[in-house]
Amino acid sequence: MTDLEYIGVVVVSYRSPERTAAFVKEQLTKLPFKYRICVVDVASTTENRLALGKLLPPETGRLFCEENLGYSRGNNRGARKLREAVGGLKYLCIRNDDALFDEESHLERMVDYLDEHPDCGIVGPSVVGTDGLEQSPWDTADDLGAHERYHKWEAPFGGESRRCYAVRGCALMIRADAFFDVGGFDEEYFLFFEEPVLGEKFTKIGLYTWYLAESHVTHLGSATIKKELASWKIYKLYRESFMRTAIKYWKWGWLRRITWPLRHAIAKFFQRD
Repeated sequence: MTDLEYIGVVVVSYRSPERTAAFVKEQLTKLPFKYRICVVDVASTTENRLALGKLLPPETGRLFCEENLGYSRGNNRGARKLREAVGGLKYLCIRNDDALFDEESHLERMVDYLDEHPDCGIVGPSVVGTDGLEQSPWDTADDLGAHERYHKWEAPFGGESRRCYAVRGCALMIRADAFFDVGGFDEEYFLFFEEPVLGEKFTKIGLYTWYLAESHVTHLGSATIKKELASWKIYKLYRESFMRTAIKYWKWGWLRRITWPLRHAIAKFFQRD
């Protein structure tokens, strides 16, 4: 990167101004590269706006949206605001405020990889949960459930750096021009499957996704989602996004679409250790 190039960091905040502000002040200040931030406050209230106005550093870009835009639209709005505000926007860093890192996370290596590989569009780090288990990447579409497994699912996560189908969306580094060229995240998605779908869109313009094991973050988990939504609602959103992906990107036929809910239920019932 040159002195005139920046990384735009987008953080979508949902009813968590204190956590978001702490993330900006305590986490993003550790980033080892030049960046500009845009916090997108979705389902914004007067109380949240006042809190963010008081708690965020004054130079932080802010976008307040009364509607709950979800992951795709929220990040797209923040990315567009950064493009308007920042000249020389080279990469976008999509960050959840529950994905933490330190000086030894080596996030600068994600930037180095994109600099050195112009045919790469997305880089994701190793993502480890608070339970110590890896959460990324998915090597193929099948790993996301394109085929049901009648045994306990063994995740393909972790391992060496490699090309993959998709990486976890809590910490992405994305080539900015390509992101805007493909129209950003697919806004038909509210929650779930946004990262693999962006990878599908990038593949169509000749760019691949890379899992970079040398960079890493700790993912606290979807605490806000689980707090705000019942389990059945989360599962409903997941199924809707899954089926949308199966139809729009995996090109499933009618028979497979109709039988998937039954096959999925049978697979869950017969799972074994």
